[in-house]
Amino acid sequence: MPASPPEDGPPAAYQDRISAVVAAFSRPDDREGLAAAAIEAETLDQEFTARYGQQHDHTVRLREVRGWLALLAGQPAVAARWYLHTTGLQIALRGAAHAETEGSARRAVHAWQQVKDPAEVVQMGGDLAKVVTAVLGEGSDAVRYIRARATRYQQRPQ
Repeated sequence: MPASPPEDGPPAAYQDRISAVVAAFSRPDDREGLAAAAIEAETLDQEFTARYGQQHDHTVRLREVRGWLALLAGQPAVAARWYLHTTGLQIALRGAAHAETEGSARRAVHAWQQVKDPAEVVQMGGDLAKVVTAVLGEGSDAVRYIRARATRYQQRPQ
């Protein structure tokens, strides 16, 4: 399915459901609320993917929401993977130089910084460095940071 141009806001038929999911952001200590929002976001993601396709602005934005929910729920590795995924989709949809693509890449780095498991830091670090290099450039501070952190974790005794 070809990439579609970005649109403003979610489709009207989904606004109430998306608003309910996003409302969980204001209650980060409500674990049950975050879990319920994550389940609803997964359902919406399935509906959006079926209706609009994976490379549609609505789907990409919803997946960004899923990343934020994972981060709020204390799952930074899951969040980092969502943001890596959405950065790839943003590159396909808008190009590597677009501000929204850069935002996704920076959110991926932010979430990855919170990952503590050495194996996950190293495993994701390679993929993250590739994607962030494509978006921010080889010499960017973010790429240098990713490589240095992944190397430190790789050298740690297990």
